Amino acid sequence: MRNLEVVVVGAGIGGLQTALALASDGHTVTILESAKSFEEVGAGIRVPPNSSRFGNRWGVDYSKVKKEVSLGNRFVDWQGRTLLDCDFGDVESRYGAPYYFIHRADLVKLLVGTVQENERTSIRTGCRVVSYDYDVPSVTLSTGEVLKADLVVCADGIKSAVRDTINGRHVAPQDTGDVAYRILVPAKLLLEDSTMAHLVQNPWAVHWMGPEGHAVGYPLREGELYNIIIDVTHSSDLGEPLPDEGQVWKSARSNVELVERFKDWCPEVKRLCAMTGDYLKWKLADFDQLDRWVHPSGKVCLLGDACHPMMPYMAQGAAQATEDAATLAAALTAHEGISEALHAYERQRKPRTTYVARNTRVLQEHLHLYDGPAKEERDRMMQLDDPRNPMFWGCSERKDWLFGHDASELRVDGSIPALPPMPPDEARVYKEMEGKGSKL
Repeated sequence: MRNLEVVVVGAGIGGLQTALALASDGHTVTILESAKSFEEVGAGIRVPPNSSRFGNRWGVDYSKVKKEVSLGNRFVDWQGRTLLDCDFGDVESRYGAPYYFIHRADLVKLLVGTVQENERTSIRTGCRVVSYDYDVPSVTLSTGEVLKADLVVCADGIKSAVRDTINGRHVAPQDTGDVAYRILVPAKLLLEDSTMAHLVQNPWAVHWMGPEGHAVGYPLREGELYNIIIDVTHSSDLGEPLPDEGQVWKSARSNVELVERFKDWCPEVKRLCAMTGDYLKWKLADFDQLDRWVHPSGKVCLLGDACHPMMPYMAQGAAQATEDAATLAAALTAHEGISEALHAYERQRKPRTTYVARNTRVLQEHLHLYDGPAKEERDRMMQLDDPRNPMFWGCSERKDWLFGHDASELRVDGSIPALPPMPPDEARVYKEMEGKGSKL
């Protein structure tokens, strides 16, 4: 199929990449975004090769943004002992694309600019969709305007207004048990400290792992900023509890709770907490696999966080949405009917995104273990290059499966690697949450 008229609802990374993917195959795409403008907000985002390769294909010029190329994932325990380096030095030669660290606002600005420069794509901001006609298909805006299309792609995030209708039953986002802090500090503060400068000068994604929490840090904008992500359990968070209703974001300025929470950790983590100024904090949510991503009409589908939200522990949320876009474009090219193409897209993407999301749950347990026999066994297994390694990237088979996958090739993956083992039940931090699904 060529020359389809497509409406994409949502101008997040998934929606923007979808527009570029479909335009590259000759379709005309209109993106509808409810916000009136794109805000310069956010922190760092990791862009792995299974995502960056598609940007290159679709006209995204990464040379326009300041960025870092990742050296890999380094895992350190809460007392400062380096346990494992997953080296990404061969990523570009092995998988055909780099692994970038980019400021999220810079990436969104780059994608928006690429969309605006493409004669087949356009973005309309301040357009809130209030209803859908799944059979036409069409969307109706709050102004009363009706936009008809051949295909509607709903990339409207974890709070998707149409997920339940498309899925055929109610599925609510669920509390994962963790709270996330997103922090940016001037890299100058680290460079002035001889014990911290290496964190900026050597762009590893460093993961400090400890009881009921972990921190991740990496440099941004060619060494101008240092990005810090801190994830802790609700029970160990010393800040004011976030409300249960909705996926709440909180902006704060005081670092008191972080300094106190990590006062017994290694000097690097304590210094990073002390450097913290403004930050954003929110509850992490996901939900179980949906029954379907495609409406029975065969003309409307879900994409990205609207159908497969996941915790950030694999750094794959935006990458998997980008893979969705690549597979959707390929399916529309390969099939004669839209309905047939959408179901091919769903068949290919559901198993992969489900597996990645489940791995975030396994990592959540291993990253947050208490000291003891289970941690000692985890540390031992981290040295193994096989599926027993609890750190996903420490197993070459899994790393190849993740980074080497080309989502634009239509094939249902029949060789999904084994999940890493969970810690023993008596050591697991989140076992009590299984089956409870605290709604957000």
